[in-house]
Amino acid sequence: MDGDILHPGTVETGHLPSRPALAPTLSRLARAAADGDPLTGWARGRGGRLLLVDDSATNRLVIGGLLVRAGFSVELAQGGAEAVVAVATAPIPHEAVLMDVSMPEVDGLSATATIRSLGGERGRVPIIAVTANAQPDDRDRCLDAGMNDYVTKPVRRGDLLAALERWLPRASSQKDESGS
Repeated sequence: MDGDILHPGTVETGHLPSRPALAPTLSRLARAAADGDPLTGWARGRGGRLLLVDDSATNRLVIGGLLVRAGFSVELAQGGAEAVVAVATAPIPHEAVLMDVSMPEVDGLSATATIRSLGGERGRVPIIAVTANAQPDDRDRCLDAGMNDYVTKPVRRGDLLAALERWLPRASSQKDESGS
């Protein structure tokens, strides 16, 4: 898969299309956010390779853009079947999967079960539900299906980055800086 974040099933490596005149303003705002928000600072320092799965192009654009601006490389999938193939065949395994729950054909719960059945490193990838289903029993259903965590839509940057921080291992450069 190749392309950019605006096209389904593509890989984004951290660059969003922007107007040149806005670039200095956006950079200044991003630095200010990183300075004032420990999670944004953590994400920028760590980075990582994520798979974002959602049947809504708008959600892929918004959430994917948030993740790219935070410093992650994001691959996009339009549904559960595409997510399973991406996890199983990616040349470099994803460090986490952000999975919508309610999707046509193969939903997030079924896709999670299939990913878990892969076994090995790919079958153990952290999967975080990203869903509009916000009832307590919805969270339990996601966790019972093998997902590791749960974030509700509309997605808030802090909630999403906090979930990633809980499940992504510390990057080696972070370990070196902390003396671990």
